[in-house]
Amino acid sequence: MIDEAYPVPFTIERRRAPRAVVLTNRSPERLTALSFSVLGAGLLRTSAPLILDPGRQVRLLVSGQELPRRGIVVVRWFRPDGSEYLWRITF
Repeated sequence: MIDEAYPVPFTIERRRAPRAVVLTNRSPERLTALSFSVLGAGLLRTSAPLILDPGRQVRLLVSGQELPRRGIVVVRWFRPDGSEYLWRITF
């Protein structure tokens, strides 16, 4: 069985990167168990997994003394059908 392509449901605001990145859910779906992790130097303030309704935003704050020029944040979420997705953002 071949699944249809699924567009990434987020738009990214990078004006304050690498210290802050804002994600907006531009899909018509409620995204659940949204969580984030950072790869490389830096700390990402985390919280319990989130629910992000259509049109809502989440701000990711990255801290650390020596942030890299290019960091990677991994975003994880579930769609309403229970499918899990991972997406990497370079900032």
